[in-house]
Amino acid sequence: MSQLPSDGTIQVKPQSNIYTLMLIITALVLCVAVGLVMHKLMAPVTGGGYGMELGDIFSPVQTPK
Repeated sequence: MSQLPSDGTIQVKPQSNIYTLMLIITALVLCVAVGLVMHKLMAPVTGGGYGMELGDIFSPVQTPK
């Protein structure tokens, strides 16, 4: 025989659809954030960006001598 919790409430897990929706929303937010960062890094210096090229983003950092 099963027993109920002492306060008489039963905890119900959310449907798996909620987890799927949350995962999709999280993936979309991550893609938008990466896109905004890439746009900021590759924008011209005069426009408020850093003026980097795509190859500069993935190359090792070079320290000045």
